[in-house]
Amino acid sequence: MINNYINLVVLGNFNPSILTHNFLVTECGFALGNKPIKENPPMPVVASLEYDGISFFADLGRLQITEKNCKDPKQSKLPNYLGTYLEKLPHTPITKCGANFSYNVEIEKTKLNQIEQKLSSNRQYFCKTLDATEIQLEVIFSVNDKTETVKKWILRTIAQSGESSTIMTVQQAENSKVRIDFNYEIKLEKSRDQITKITQDYAKIYDLFLFQFRKIFEGMIS
Repeated sequence: MINNYINLVVLGNFNPSILTHNFLVTECGFALGNKPIKENPPMPVVASLEYDGISFFADLGRLQITEKNCKDPKQSKLPNYLGTYLEKLPHTPITKCGANFSYNVEIEKTKLNQIEQKLSSNRQYFCKTLDATEIQLEVIFSVNDKTETVKKWILRTIAQSGESSTIMTVQQAENSKVRIDFNYEIKLEKSRDQITKITQDYAKIYDLFLFQFRKIFEGMIS
């Protein structure tokens, strides 16, 4: 599995002018070096800073922290960065938080063909393999006058409480690989403290991604 990136995204009402190198280093205490390697010119409605492998972005409705080519998400500093940043802004309204994992994976051709057949004729397979009572499944086909092939598919699960959900998007990538983008989202309108499910229990979210991946693809990675 080759990681493209991981990130954490929070939706709410943010003041992008707060996102500065001085705020991250002095107020939050992040060890990010002397200065960012890339910084957009100051603007009232958007701010972005890029360090070695880590980037911060904020606009009026979103805060996003991204790590590229992450070798071990369970050792990532992103949850700490997000938790500390939000602790410094306790009165900022937040509504949702998402954790995203993006990978390019090489799947055995036989296994991939089996899965695509199930997408066409046995979609209940995905409910059974994930032990889910209900899922949402969207399949996009490429069709001509002779054949049809699966181009992209999106699988959604929703927790019984309705407070959290997952989305796995699978599509063809370059060099016969498959790109898998996984999103875990939690609603925060009722309780801001729910954010700890991401900032403190981040490893469990990554394990949930691995669980779904291994169940669907049966761990068969070539």
